[in-house]
Amino acid sequence: MRCVTGAGLLALVGCNQIFGITPTTEFDAAEPHVVLDWQIATLLASGPNAGAPDPMIRFAPIDPAPKIRIAPIDGSFDQDQATYSPVDGSIAFPHAYLNTTWRLEYTLADGVPHEVQWAPEDPQGHLTVPVFGRIQRDPVPPGGGYQITPSNPPASFMSPRVFTTGLWTEGTASHNGTTVDYDFSSATSLSGAKGRPDPTLGDRALLVDYLDSPINAAGCRVAVGSAALDSAAIQTGVHTTQTPPWNTTSQVVMSDRQANFMDLGRLTSGLGKLESMFNSSASMQLFGVAASTDMPGLSGTSGTPESSKLLVPVIVTLLQCPYNSSLGSLAPAQPPMLDPFPRILHVQLVDSRQVLGVVTLNSGMETVLVAGASGFTMAFPAAIPMQFTLTTPANSVLDLAGASDQVAVGPASGFFELDFVQEPSSDTPLRADYYDVVLHRFDPQVRGGLTTERIYTVTAPKVRIDGALLMPGADYVFEVRSYKGHPQASHGNFAPVDYPYGAAIVFTSTFKAS
Repeated sequence: MRCVTGAGLLALVGCNQIFGITPTTEFDAAEPHVVLDWQIATLLASGPNAGAPDPMIRFAPIDPAPKIRIAPIDGSFDQDQATYSPVDGSIAFPHAYLNTTWRLEYTLADGVPHEVQWAPEDPQGHLTVPVFGRIQRDPVPPGGGYQITPSNPPASFMSPRVFTTGLWTEGTASHNGTTVDYDFSSATSLSGAKGRPDPTLGDRALLVDYLDSPINAAGCRVAVGSAALDSAAIQTGVHTTQTPPWNTTSQVVMSDRQANFMDLGRLTSGLGKLESMFNSSASMQLFGVAASTDMPGLSGTSGTPESSKLLVPVIVTLLQCPYNSSLGSLAPAQPPMLDPFPRILHVQLVDSRQVLGVVTLNSGMETVLVAGASGFTMAFPAAIPMQFTLTTPANSVLDLAGASDQVAVGPASGFFELDFVQEPSSDTPLRADYYDVVLHRFDPQVRGGLTTERIYTVTAPKVRIDGALLMPGADYVFEVRSYKGHPQASHGNFAPVDYPYGAAIVFTSTFKAS
């Protein structure tokens, strides 16, 4: 069993007891292998700092075990066999793959195949699936929730929301006079499956009230007060009575500048002919508290905030403003319960393009910044992917960065190759540590009009696509995401992270196979 005490550190030790895993096989460490596992940020369950972030990032095998297939970069997945070890998440591969680029396909419980095309340095191949909160989660008792009447309540509540930490959730609450009522069925998990909060394991609950569009900050949602609940425990059919003190401690958010026309010009230039309409309503700044900055910064699984169009962090949002708002005059509430957690600023700029008459594609760039001694220093560190071309099995090179959609790519057979380039750095250092290339099929029967067929992960701006995946006559599009924040990805190790963390997202021209 492998137990890790810091992001990106590998050690072969006996830690089965920690994760409750019973060894079933022994793995020969001399064989070439890579690792695929959960990357887990949890809270301290006991002691004087109970409820604070656990400084150790842990790793554990994925359960249920993912389906695994491997193949040479030009070969079939039927050529070589691979199995996933439930002991340490290891995947053995042939010696012939060493020092070559090969493909690893894994499929998690969501059913979407992920294909990594890589040449990891032995023994550094390490793929992770980030989860904030413990892996094993008890079901939520039906009808459970909280009835909260602060001992010193505000004159009236405006837009109250309830958060839980440990198992990170957020949800809207109803209010009547000085009492807030919250049914946990309203909670949305910010990472992983929703589960029952357990205060004995470090979980905490928090009520936050917001003021929408204050006079000095039109379009902003500002936290104005908070109350740490007496207990995060949920009981079946009961909204437990809570009488915590109301706290209005606040602090100004310091940032050197907000996203401005220079950043917008960079986005417009990077998108080129794929640029359509800057979406000012979806372009925003979020200030709040992160679960951990030892984890990837854009790993939220919910749609919070509701208007977000791009990737999101796992964050308790205390301030949400339009992208071009000045934050210097705003002092959102700063709940003391959240003091042990890092403060972050998340900014996203969105450009929306409508295709096929009904489907909206959202490209853009975003950043997650950690507060320094003088506040936040704005930077969008991820290089924008650009200049997309698709080489067909017949060696035709097609432009997927042009103004035309429904590009005809020919028969759906053989291997296609998508190539692109990384935005060059100018005055600001830019990085693209790796790329996710998401193949979407247009489907009017699903929400949003797109079905995700496959996610490719590469560290170089080149992807090979098996034409057998394409349905003749169907419309497709690539969503290409570049990430900055994984400094060892080029060596095959995706676990270590650094900040500022960022991503750039570009939808190519649409295409159709015959």
